[in-house]
Amino acid sequence: MILVALGSRNPNKVRGGTELAFRLAGFRANVVPIEPPGGYPPPNPLALMKSLMGAVRRAQYAINAVRNAEFGVGIEAGIIRVKGFEEGIDVTIAAVIDGSGKVTLGLSPGFMVPRKFMNEVLQGVELNDVVSRYYGGEPNIGRKYGLIGALTRRFIDRVILNTEAVYMALIPRLPWNAELFKG
Repeated sequence: MILVALGSRNPNKVRGGTELAFRLAGFRANVVPIEPPGGYPPPNPLALMKSLMGAVRRAQYAINAVRNAEFGVGIEAGIIRVKGFEEGIDVTIAAVIDGSGKVTLGLSPGFMVPRKFMNEVLQGVELNDVVSRYYGGEPNIGRKYGLIGALTRRFIDRVILNTEAVYMALIPRLPWNAELFKG
């Protein structure tokens, strides 16, 4: 059993994103969730690099905060702006770091954020708040099924996106791929 530190207490990132991805990859993992300090990173990163660095910082924080952790995992959803489109692309990025400092990355499928939501996000409103207001005031949709769940009537939810992102980040660590990713 390996000890995995996760830089979040969000149940979608614990239950699905990390526990399920490690299990699907063939690892027996005990996941310890730990929430980084507030503003770490800021909400709604609006660039691929900001989202990626947010995931890496969460993973680094987690592995440093949990004694004897073999891996630290950071999961960060963010919006990528694409030139020529008013909508953004919502994507989840996972970073997995080990004790030697090696970081591996993975992304979930991305999907378009409705223009009316993007307009508010660009004015500084957190996407979770916009989505909650639009869908009847349900609080903390992002900690439940997320915008993707609302848009797909829960056919796909955040657990799926988080699991896919973490699994993608584990690909270089799978025993049959280790030789390919050495160096």
